[in-house]
Amino acid sequence: MNGEKRTGAETDGPMTAMSRRGALGFLGVAGFAGLSSTTASAKQRKGNGNGGGGNGASAEINVLPNPNFITNAAGEVPPFDPDVELFDPAPVSIPLDEVIEESEEYDSTLGRSLNDGKHQVVRPPAGYDREEGYDGSWAPVTWGEYGAVGGTATVGGVKPDNGNGGATGTRVNINVENALPNGQYTIWVVKFAALADDSDLGPSDPFVTPAGNGLVGFHNLGQKFGDDGDSENDFTVDENGDGGIRVFNEGGDLTGIPGFNEPGYPFVGEADDYGQSADRLSEIANDLREEDEIHFVGAFHYDDQVWGVYPGPWHVNQFSAVLQF
Repeated sequence: MNGEKRTGAETDGPMTAMSRRGALGFLGVAGFAGLSSTTASAKQRKGNGNGGGGNGASAEINVLPNPNFITNAAGEVPPFDPDVELFDPAPVSIPLDEVIEESEEYDSTLGRSLNDGKHQVVRPPAGYDREEGYDGSWAPVTWGEYGAVGGTATVGGVKPDNGNGGATGTRVNINVENALPNGQYTIWVVKFAALADDSDLGPSDPFVTPAGNGLVGFHNLGQKFGDDGDSENDFTVDENGDGGIRVFNEGGDLTGIPGFNEPGYPFVGEADDYGQSADRLSEIANDLREEDEIHFVGAFHYDDQVWGVYPGPWHVNQFSAVLQF
């Protein structure tokens, strides 16, 4: 283990008719439930899409109170008093011992069963050295620590494609403050698209935002090195909880498959519910400012592991920055 990255791309081993890749994708999709209720903290005009030009946009980072159904020990939902310890009660519906090797190490060092229905959210101890692994007891995360996170997310110009008229990505700066000390984080670009005039979806649907955009899918921030490989979206914060990431986010097929594509995940609606074409819905633009609404979501990995182009198990989506264009 010891901070080793895993990609979740392997397909060997049965998983109740679900591959490892499919299982991790399912876990990622489930983790983005509840994001649509978050209102935008910034609203900017679209960029012009040319080589590095256009208008920049920025948004504040705010805590997500309950996107992963976080509870206290009694199963109640936030907000809580600052000293209340947090739990991730999401049921595990697939045999994660088939996904994660060396499960005995997880059980013995982090103190939980792979297949139980409630995990306490923990963070590395003071002075944690990632190279040394899991020595020392991990600290329970309290609501006061969890809710203190802040910072900014900024979208800038696009990177020209060597003068060929295209673009290879949008500059994104994520600066996080007061996150969970020594924590392992990943950043995800969650796409929402404008609904068609004749769509059956509306404000009462749980995956439609206050701006009237429906949840389409998610993408890892930065490059992804092959559909099944590593990605650039991980970073750690220091003992004060400060850190961040600066990358060019490249466009391409969404990591999280929209619900109207096979095999299909539980995203809202059908292709004809949206103003964009089905092909356009299944991808993220090279210039993020061409999207209708995006959420930069920060996932805290309380097992200290990252999983390539999927959020993977044992993470909580702690914060988001929301932009409408």
